Amino acid sequence: MTKEEAASSAPVSLKRTVLKTVATVGLTVVLIALLRQFLAALPWFDKVTGWRVGGVILQTLAADGIAKQQQMIAAGLMVLCFLIAVVLVRVGERLLSRH
Repeated sequence: MTKEEAASSAPVSLKRTVLKTVATVGLTVVLIALLRQFLAALPWFDKVTGWRVGGVILQTLAADGIAKQQQMIAAGLMVLCFLIAVVLVRVGERLLSRH
């Protein structure tokens, strides 16, 4: 690659990196919001179905009221949402590069 080619591809590469970063952060925020809505709907789900799955999930996430464990669980769920967002962005990038 010549210096001219490298110089002309740098802005494109920077734009692509910024776009991927914004997409990853945006998807992470959306996934966290969806997770919150899902967790909020669990009691309703239990009431409608007569099951106790939602209650068990919420009790597990509550970690018996121990704040450090709750923080670790919350951080783990955020990291999980971030990793899913990274995978989705990469899949999207591959799909778009084929066209």
